[in-house]
Amino acid sequence: MKRRLANLVLVTTFAALSVQSVAAQGSFNIVRPFDGAKVKEKVRILMPKNSVPSSGYVGLFIDNKFVEAFEPKLDAKGQYYEYLLDTKARGIKDGNRKIELKLYVDYSSQPRITDTSSIDVVVANSSGIAIPEDGVAMRYSFTSGQESIYRLKQRTIVSTSTNETNKEGMKAAQFEFDGESIKLLYACDNAYPNGDGLLRLQVIPDRGQFNREYAFLTTSEASEPQRYYKDSMAPLYMRVTPTGREVFGAIPEFFGLEGMASSRPQTLLFAAFPLPILPTKRVREGESWPSSFQLGAIDLNNIGKVNTVVETAPARGEFLGAEWEANHPCIKIRNIIEVGASTVMKGNTLGQNRSGAQNIADRKVSVEEIIWFATDIRKVIRINRDITIEGKANVGFAGGAGGPGGAGGPGGGGNMSGGGMMPPPGGGRGADDFSIRPDKNSGLIGISSSLLQQGRGGKGGGFAPPQGGPGGRQGGPGGPGGFGPGGPGGMGPGAGASQDVFIKTRIQYIITLEK
Repeated sequence: MKRRLANLVLVTTFAALSVQSVAAQGSFNIVRPFDGAKVKEKVRILMPKNSVPSSGYVGLFIDNKFVEAFEPKLDAKGQYYEYLLDTKARGIKDGNRKIELKLYVDYSSQPRITDTSSIDVVVANSSGIAIPEDGVAMRYSFTSGQESIYRLKQRTIVSTSTNETNKEGMKAAQFEFDGESIKLLYACDNAYPNGDGLLRLQVIPDRGQFNREYAFLTTSEASEPQRYYKDSMAPLYMRVTPTGREVFGAIPEFFGLEGMASSRPQTLLFAAFPLPILPTKRVREGESWPSSFQLGAIDLNNIGKVNTVVETAPARGEFLGAEWEANHPCIKIRNIIEVGASTVMKGNTLGQNRSGAQNIADRKVSVEEIIWFATDIRKVIRINRDITIEGKANVGFAGGAGGPGGAGGPGGGGNMSGGGMMPPPGGGRGADDFSIRPDKNSGLIGISSSLLQQGRGGKGGGFAPPQGGPGGRQGGPGGPGGFGPGGPGGMGPGAGASQDVFIKTRIQYIITLEK
């Protein structure tokens, strides 16, 4: 009898432990969104806390197609596991969609599906936005005292290939580099009766990163980022029409911030990122129209005398459709332009062969920007701008046999002897030129710094595609953007040989409204 009682107690104890173990792990299921919910943009998928063991992970499937495997993280309140599904970035189309999560746990080094949960949702990124039959009229709304703060992020993608790799069907080598990030202020200092606005454009301290009181930027005269404090962040002024087109621009000879000393700082930092130009007439979905790019271009040699801070280039505008962005109903439009090697803009040398750039042949430059214009607040919510430069360099090198080497990383040399794409716009490499280097020290096109005591600087501040790595003497062959043949292994070209290298550089800018 005592033995049976002992066995009963033992069984009860193990049963209690089993219940505690199940309770500790929790059931695996999708808590949010609810089944049948309408969702858009970024969807927070919530799972119970402790529902995934330490050796487990989750597989995401959309309409029975695998999307991604991930280890869930706790949400900000620490109550649920959370996964953020960006339906737009993932290219998930509007309509009825099945979201399915599968729990994987490793057993004997082999993953096994131990649980599954799914829901049906309605993706509605483009629904609920009314478009009049006669089209949409897009106009900025300017109010005195209004301020908008944008964040600008930069990214560079460089790919290279040769005739041999193309013939063999090999994928081009691709290298990605995250650039710098800044915050830009667009303040309306005056609103005119005809709808025009007087805008003040200015870099501001990036308090969002460690609450710092400065901007961390790389200028052309620096090899690495430097701190720029508030007293050196100079404003540009633009009067613009309701469609964003410049009426006039000005750079004040001196600016001062309240409570600061009146002495002129030695270095001034300018930001020339004008608003996109909107279509002048009503437009319907699918329509196209003659449009313009408005590019920043400032002349720091004549501060106080300039009457424009931009240059324009003809482009093709397209109405892509209506779409929600940052929870605002938006009209999505695109401007695009392709510039041949012989095309020269007034101050921006997109595609122009200049001294030292002879090694780059068949150059083609294209600029594309996609704009989300919010119809409720009449502001641009987001801009995705891509500058793509394609070209061919005949690269010569010395040395014995060797196979194609790995990437050396793009450089930022000052002349084109290194096979770079082109120098920045303007009269020489003055202090106002802001170079872009596709590496950890990348600069931001459109930012200019002027060393006023030296009186340096030409025209700059517009689009300046990246420069190449350093080469030999002027005109001498060098590795295009730091990527060139060489390296041990295989039978490569010998001393004195040359090879055509096809280079494609894509500079991406993402400008988003923060406030």
